[in-house]
Amino acid sequence: MSVESDAPFDGATHKLVLDGLVNNTYFAELRNALYLQDSAYQFSSKAHFDNCDFDASIAYLEQLLAEAGKHVDTALTSRKSKDEPGAIAAAKKAFFALGRALHGVQDFYAHTNYVELAKADVKRVTDIAVVAPWRDKGKALIQELLPKGLVSGYVFWGFPQRCPGGALSHGALAKDSESTTAGKIKVPHLNNITQYKIAVTLAREASRELMRDAFERWPILSELNGPNIALEAFVDRRGLK
Repeated sequence: MSVESDAPFDGATHKLVLDGLVNNTYFAELRNALYLQDSAYQFSSKAHFDNCDFDASIAYLEQLLAEAGKHVDTALTSRKSKDEPGAIAAAKKAFFALGRALHGVQDFYAHTNYVELAKADVKRVTDIAVVAPWRDKGKALIQELLPKGLVSGYVFWGFPQRCPGGALSHGALAKDSESTTAGKIKVPHLNNITQYKIAVTLAREASRELMRDAFERWPILSELNGPNIALEAFVDRRGLK
């Protein structure tokens, strides 16, 4: 995706973007952080919006964004003192924190029943609201949906566990791929698109919004990295088999 770029995304531009990202150290940090969450933090409910731990998951996103901000401050201080290697090192840490936050944002769509709740009242997938859990409006929407049945999958190895008894398991509710129980369900009134594809569409847009917010808030990240960020579809395989 291209964040706040006016360049047409034609074939030539696509090649230019990909060529520029092959050895992009900041993208590498972002990508590594996305994968880290499923290994180093696989038992943490808040890192994945698991076990109905919504308040802690939102607070965790805020923590990671605050961490990114501190690294940006260090980068700016380093640049002011003409320490460019120091600025680069700090910016890499900021992108790493953003990657960890992106993982949680994407998991909101894959691990909760938000898609199931939202799909009934729309005529097009694009009518479904993109929830940004780091923004006040997104937080408020989540709180509004909780009394209406918003839940996330029960993960027996994750803590804390805040779902009511009898809640669906992570494996039953997860939409991390089109082969999962919930992911492969087709929605007839939405042209038989699968719930997995709906979740992916929403997760991609939310990811774009997070990076756009980050680049607007911390311009140095865009200056060092450029306006383009490549994100791949990440599949969480914990407990899906």
